Amino acid sequence: MPDHAFPVNAPTSLLRSSVKASAVPVAGLPNCVPLGPVIDRELAACRRNGSSLVVLSIVVDGLESMGQQHGEAVAHELLQAAWNRLRNHLRGSDLALRVGGGEFGAVLLNASWPAAGIVDARVTAALSQPYGIGPLEIVMTARAGAAIYPRAGTTGEALLAAAAQAGAAKLRT
Repeated sequence: MPDHAFPVNAPTSLLRSSVKASAVPVAGLPNCVPLGPVIDRELAACRRNGSSLVVLSIVVDGLESMGQQHGEAVAHELLQAAWNRLRNHLRGSDLALRVGGGEFGAVLLNASWPAAGIVDARVTAALSQPYGIGPLEIVMTARAGAAIYPRAGTTGEALLAAAAQAGAAKLRT
């Protein structure tokens, strides 16, 4: 496992290739890092042992607007709560990743397509539950797209693109 990616049950983890290295860190959350190279390292292991890998691209809609509406402190609490929910609803062997803003990712190691569907549904349901922040009850929606190696791609970037496209397709339906 790369030295900057941790299983879900570890205290911190990371994220995605579209995020600039200058992303502002948020206290209590892992920094944003490129996900493509993390996936590529895991893919090397998959090729050696013939295992599968699933990438989830997860978006919590409305996180930025909540920050504008209720302030930066509320936005940080929401982000922390969403991060904790994500980590708590993945399998212990999965990698939880932070992309930036309301975007997260997950790398499901040795996962089948049916298992990916179960994790996808579990994560999006958890992230879409109301958040109690101080006196506020905030409801946001979440969507995830999944891509499996090798069917959807053989590189980190190809898998990310396929997962993001699958997530975007859910938005249109």
